[in-house]
Amino acid sequence: MANEQPQTDYRQTLHDSIVQTAEGLIARSVGVVEASRRFMELAAELDAWEDEDLLYFQEIDSRSDAFPLGVARQQWDAAALVREDHARAQFEQSVYAGAAERCRSLITRYHR
Repeated sequence: MANEQPQTDYRQTLHDSIVQTAEGLIARSVGVVEASRRFMELAAELDAWEDEDLLYFQEIDSRSDAFPLGVARQQWDAAALVREDHARAQFEQSVYAGAAERCRSLITRYHR
């Protein structure tokens, strides 16, 4: 079966997802809170709880777990969403520089 494409290693797919998320955060196309939640899913899949940069995002995730994202937003009152979105924007602005620095480190480590 010479025509078969080799399957991408699952672990490498997770590494690629870390890099994509990190690049998105740096470019501000992905918010810090959303990126932190993605990083936690990826860290769990990789069993990468010793990674200092991912541990940094675990702390951010813990500090921001009350902010509604995704489908959870459908359960919120519109006025409450405005308030929470404003609070999340302020929080993300306050941690962006540190998060971007950690993302650069993640890109260096997990890029192919």
